[in-house]
Amino acid sequence: MAASKKSRCWWFVQLVENLPEDWRDQLHELMLPGCFIVHDRDTRVDDDGNEVPKKPHIHCMVEFGSPIVAESALNAIPSSFGVAFVKPVPNKVGAYRYLLHYDQPDKAQYEQDSITHMAGFKVNISDVYNIDFADVYELINEMKISNFAMLMSFLVEFRPEYVNYVSSHVNLVKTYITELNRYCF
Repeated sequence: MAASKKSRCWWFVQLVENLPEDWRDQLHELMLPGCFIVHDRDTRVDDDGNEVPKKPHIHCMVEFGSPIVAESALNAIPSSFGVAFVKPVPNKVGAYRYLLHYDQPDKAQYEQDSITHMAGFKVNISDVYNIDFADVYELINEMKISNFAMLMSFLVEFRPEYVNYVSSHVNLVKTYITELNRYCF
């Protein structure tokens, strides 16, 4: 008999109308790292070819301390949610991008602040948005940023999705700003 698939991270989808009234509180009370989003603007094409709204539904991702099987993950979800099955999350960043429909421009787009995080759940937002040095380079030049403090102040206020990348590449970014000031400004 084949071993059951194990994963640290599992997710499920459920219609909001099938959830108890206090479903948000119940998710938070699990004290498991995770996140959820309500998709309330999704559409589908009906049999007549018309675009019609889908029923509001939640996508929820829950992370466990060690790999567990689907049955254990399903048992952690309140039975009142009526969730029939869970799926393993193969890639947390990819799953997070899906919650936003980031790679599906034909679907309703959701903002990052519409995702609710639970119990210290973390995902590198720079990875979610594929931030790299080319993006930082463009921003520094476009905004004529002349020092690292100015850059960080700008990012914290206006581009928080860049902060993780820049924080992980401080020497590269500082050197670029210093050299840019020395030779170009």
